[in-house]
Amino acid sequence: MVCSNLLKYILIFTFCFGCSEKNTEWKSEMNATIFFGSESKNEKFNLTFNKTKNSLNYKYVNQIDTSKTIFIKKIIQSDSLLFGFDKFVKTSKKPFTNDELQGLEFDYYDTLDYADDATGPILFSEKYGLLAINNVYGPTIIFLDKKNDYLTEHIIDNLNE
Repeated sequence: MVCSNLLKYILIFTFCFGCSEKNTEWKSEMNATIFFGSESKNEKFNLTFNKTKNSLNYKYVNQIDTSKTIFIKKIIQSDSLLFGFDKFVKTSKKPFTNDELQGLEFDYYDTLDYADDATGPILFSEKYGLLAINNVYGPTIIFLDKKNDYLTEHIIDNLNE
């Protein structure tokens, strides 16, 4: 179930990137598990992707509360992401993989300006977008095609290593 939807997602993404060098856009639905305090909740987000000459842009908008919007910009030809007002850079940590994610590799990104309450790490793949955003004092969010408690726990464990 998760694998077949993820495979469709990857095929659509590959097709979009292979069509041309022009700007490309596609949309998808993602399930988010949001951890804040001891409680978790599941919410659906609409993902809109577009590719420009210099960036890959991922916009996640909550289906119920549109004020819950996450925008990630991956600068092409660099190892950096823009999220909120911060710049995140790819770390040297071994990428996160899992068979349930079709063997995709998700790189770890951390903010340049370390602080105890800073957001990070972020798990990200150009082919998938956001897998997870860790936030010590705010919500930690895991984005998957379908709810998967085992995989979510595995991701959380890796974020906290």
